[in-house]
Amino acid sequence: MPSRRDIDPIEIPKLLPHLQLVEVVGARFRYRLIGTALAQAFGRDYTGAYPEEVSSAARAEAVCRIYRLVQEKRLPVFLRSSYVGAKNVDLIVNRMYLPLADDDRAVNMILGSLTFEFLQPLADAWGSAERALFETEIEVIEVPLTPGR
Repeated sequence: MPSRRDIDPIEIPKLLPHLQLVEVVGARFRYRLIGTALAQAFGRDYTGAYPEEVSSAARAEAVCRIYRLVQEKRLPVFLRSSYVGAKNVDLIVNRMYLPLADDDRAVNMILGSLTFEFLQPLADAWGSAERALFETEIEVIEVPLTPGR
């Protein structure tokens, strides 16, 4: 399993605005790094914060449930969900979370990559109602990394 030190930001400059690093801190998760595209979409830079500090209790629990899944299964997770971003813009958010481990066993960080699709033209998006995040169940699909495995 890759570790944080295996990722060189210089090699992926175009991806950096869409990345987040989530640090495992005991039984909690802390945002270690938030890309500029994410800060813009969510309305603030929440680097250094915990999910429960930046979201409602229900939303924070949904997010932590996903992080725990990545941590426990030690597998990537992909999610696609609707979200109302900053300024009430309706979005589809594609999220890929990848486990990272310094010792190749215990996940101590999660690398997230988020991209956004607008559901309606920006001019029509103002004033839309907020939807619940992560309303659907999560399904883990294990994909072999090598043939025959």
